[in-house]
Amino acid sequence: MTESNEFEARTVRGAIRFVLWSLAWTGSMVLVDKAVLYGWYTESFYSVIGIVVNALLGLVVVRTFLRHLGDMDEMQRKIQLDALALSMGVGFVGSFTYSLLTTTGFVTDPEISDIILLMAVTYMASLSFTYLRNR
Repeated sequence: MTESNEFEARTVRGAIRFVLWSLAWTGSMVLVDKAVLYGWYTESFYSVIGIVVNALLGLVVVRTFLRHLGDMDEMQRKIQLDALALSMGVGFVGSFTYSLLTTTGFVTDPEISDIILLMAVTYMASLSFTYLRNR
């Protein structure tokens, strides 16, 4: 296997690893959320265990992404970091704006998931646009 093929294979493996850990993390969040919502258990001990497991899986996702980022070439890394910076900035400004909308009564049922969705869509759009532009 040539060095280029080896690099590509390592990058693909890293991406697959990241996606699988992300699915485990989001799955654990859905499981804990639905377990509490539908009353599958009544003791708060189980809720705490579910939250801790979810947080630990989240940390594994972050670690896996950082490792994957380190396996990328300079251009891929720059694209990722630019997209992350943009989504962080939009999330930061968006959360303050959302907070003011809530305080002034324009938003009556605030949900943190709205900000997370805004950041995720910004990240994906930024990645897509940049990859297409650099083709």
